Amino acid sequence: MAAKEIVCPMCGFKNPSTAARCASCGARVEALGAGDLTAEEEYERRNQQDSFVWKWAFISFIVYGALQTVILVGLDLAIDAIDFQGLPGLVISIATWFVGGIIIGYISPGKTFIEPAVGALMAVIPTAAWLMHIDIVAQLSVLAYIIGGLLGVMITLFGAFIGEKVQYTFGQRSDSRK
Repeated sequence: MAAKEIVCPMCGFKNPSTAARCASCGARVEALGAGDLTAEEEYERRNQQDSFVWKWAFISFIVYGALQTVILVGLDLAIDAIDFQGLPGLVISIATWFVGGIIIGYISPGKTFIEPAVGALMAVIPTAAWLMHIDIVAQLSVLAYIIGGLLGVMITLFGAFIGEKVQYTFGQRSDSRK
């Protein structure tokens, strides 16, 4: 009897094998290939990410680490007047993750705007540790760093989405995931 049923991928309801849509939630229950979607459904899916690629999350983490090192450490060492302690360091980190999200969203193949956010989430720990390490005068609480880091992750999503739009606009989109 199991071969005569199609389990809905959205709600888990068991439908007859002849059903095109789930009787419980209305989702399509047949195989979703590129040719199976109507023009309206294809339009609705235009900004949905199809899969998650860890490679791009790690590349994002490396890009954020490089940008943070250049800005938070390099500029601090090169220019004596700059002091990234406390809130200024956190704000610069958030802006760096936004720009990094745009970069990763632009260079990554396909729709990969979740990966930069995961990379930013991984980068929160060493960044917050560094900012707390250099925090001599303007000390923030650990909760402030956690909230600032999560805000940075959220803003990274916006940056990655913008990078995807720029990539799509300039025709650089490659739908094959590497």
